[in-house]
Amino acid sequence: MTRFLIAIAIAGCVSLVAALFKRGSKSHVVSVKRNALPTRVPAVEVGLDAAPAIIVFTEATCDSCQMAVRIVRGPAGAGIPVADIEYGADPALHKKFAIDTVPTTLVVDSEGNVLAGWTGRIDLGEFTSALAELVQSDSD
Repeated sequence: MTRFLIAIAIAGCVSLVAALFKRGSKSHVVSVKRNALPTRVPAVEVGLDAAPAIIVFTEATCDSCQMAVRIVRGPAGAGIPVADIEYGADPALHKKFAIDTVPTTLVVDSEGNVLAGWTGRIDLGEFTSALAELVQSDSD
């Protein structure tokens, strides 16, 4: 019974201290929209010609970013121009297009409209479909 009373007293003290700390700290509500994709990123604004492109927003120490770049520059990319926008080299572009997650991979048409995009891992099936749509719309 004594142990039970001691446990209740300790729990009460801990609750009181926690309430005091919570009361003393100011609460700031921060709303961050993560993993959102932009709807328009013209290729000319990232250093490419005005044409269909694949744009990958990366960061130098991100292994997943390097994997995404290898995928889109390799056979999966089908020879479509690729822009690798590394955060350390150009943080202004990340901010301009509200990129808050890397890697962010986008497939854009010649007007810069985002046809498909991924944050993190690229879904190869969706990527292939997006490229097929891009090639089809470009040949029309």
